[in-house]
Amino acid sequence: MRWEQDNDQISSGTQVSPEDWERESQKWARSERGKIKIELIDAKKSFTPYVAVINPYGGVYPEHNLKNFETMNKILNYVKEGGLFVSVADTPCYWAHNPLLKRRLDSTPPIYGIDKRANGSIGLIPVRPFELTPLMKELGLQVINTEGNPVYNWDNPQVADRFKEAVPEIGQTTINVHRAVIVERNVEPIIEPRMYGQMRLTPFFLVNYGDGKFLISLIFLRVSHPQNLIMKEVLAKLITKLAKERGPCMET
Repeated sequence: MRWEQDNDQISSGTQVSPEDWERESQKWARSERGKIKIELIDAKKSFTPYVAVINPYGGVYPEHNLKNFETMNKILNYVKEGGLFVSVADTPCYWAHNPLLKRRLDSTPPIYGIDKRANGSIGLIPVRPFELTPLMKELGLQVINTEGNPVYNWDNPQVADRFKEAVPEIGQTTINVHRAVIVERNVEPIIEPRMYGQMRLTPFFLVNYGDGKFLISLIFLRVSHPQNLIMKEVLAKLITKLAKERGPCMET
């Protein structure tokens, strides 16, 4: 898809362009005296030659066949066979962009609630829980909306010990967290979890799938939340470190 920063039909939760990710990743590769090969490719191209695939469109992804989710299944097969798929912001694959319609569509099937109106009539309200998003359902992830909750303002986020050498310290700041995942057995937190009720939540994590991994950040990257933009550096350094260990890297 062609990047357009203010076009909400091709991106969700991010205003960082594919070219920005390329520059940031190359910067971190140079700082570690390494080289990585980055290509901007069409989602129809085979992912097999690449050790990492980055979706820079946040909660939107390019889907060429909405009947059978051809692109999403391609992503799953790629990771299952040992690849690394990176989602940079928002709930991954919540929206599917259709190139024929040139707009995004809900990939998440609705469930319906009943709206009893003052005039006595009844309406049906569609609700689309994040756990019904096809990719989240496949990965067994429970993503919740944290807007308006105490964990929305994430003060002084700490990187988990295992990742402290791989990513820069986030530092003394407050990140706004619009979405977070419940930490269960298949979730490996990169940002240390926090409690909300009985749930342990994190907005940045890894998920094992077959022989590969999903690297997922749910943190929005928008100019209206400038403190969140530190995540661009955090993600880029972690991606380039993984790419350096395994081979060339590309973005889609």
